[in-house]
Amino acid sequence: MKFTKLFWFDLRRGFFQRPQWFLIPVIVALTSCLTLSAGAAGLDDMETFQTAASPGFWDYIMYLYGGMDRFIPAPGNLFTFPVRWMMVFLPAAFLTLQYPFSDLQGLGQQILIRTKGRTAWWLSKCGWNLCSILVYHGLMFLTAALFCAATQADFSGGFHKELLYVVFQVREAGQTAADTVWQCSMVLLPVLVSLSLSLLQMSLALVLKPVFSFFAVASVMISSAYCTSPWLIGNYGMPIRYDAVITDGVSIKSGVICCVAVLLAAVFAGCAGFLRYDILNRD
Repeated sequence: MKFTKLFWFDLRRGFFQRPQWFLIPVIVALTSCLTLSAGAAGLDDMETFQTAASPGFWDYIMYLYGGMDRFIPAPGNLFTFPVRWMMVFLPAAFLTLQYPFSDLQGLGQQILIRTKGRTAWWLSKCGWNLCSILVYHGLMFLTAALFCAATQADFSGGFHKELLYVVFQVREAGQTAADTVWQCSMVLLPVLVSLSLSLLQMSLALVLKPVFSFFAVASVMISSAYCTSPWLIGNYGMPIRYDAVITDGVSIKSGVICCVAVLLAAVFAGCAGFLRYDILNRD
């Protein structure tokens, strides 16, 4: 079977097996937009933010993906779990958890035999994984855009940094980058983080059970929220922690390099591991 046919088969079967799961990003994004809209309406008395009652498209995107300011352990300073941020990334990993390995049962085994090689099968699953994550985040952006259209919010302008500093309670503001830098990084890096972690999860599932690989990814994200470190990839999924936003934040350039390195390593290591993977004697 040609790779293109295999890939198209995976797209159709993977996407339409449980299409209701793709309601999750819509619900998460809509809830986030409603929360910011309601919260901004209560900031009308801010002297530094004159249009708090009407956040724009990029305000909603930043609120959705922003994450949290650095956590500094200190007496009386309690760690606040970033629920909204985790609800952006963990469902994406969960959505891509089962299909690649459930497909090895029944019809999937016959498809694998017809491919006459495991490399094409693995690369097809990687392609399906990447497309699933892009659709997931695309639905979030689309939901935010439709919400802005419904509320007649601003699309063309940048975002209001003063509002975001208040919303995320940033203690030390760094030198603010230009709007185009912020916008590109908000679109690129969080999605790259999600792509990298999803492929890493799929590769780990060759050694661990899929559910344990999901817990491993969740542990990375929780650790990233607790500790601001360039070695914890989840930090690059938090635009509010970039060095353009806070003092001593993580580098956007380093984030791109790190994410691409993890993504490629997961693809190649997973491919090598799948060549030796026993598809018959699985628990």
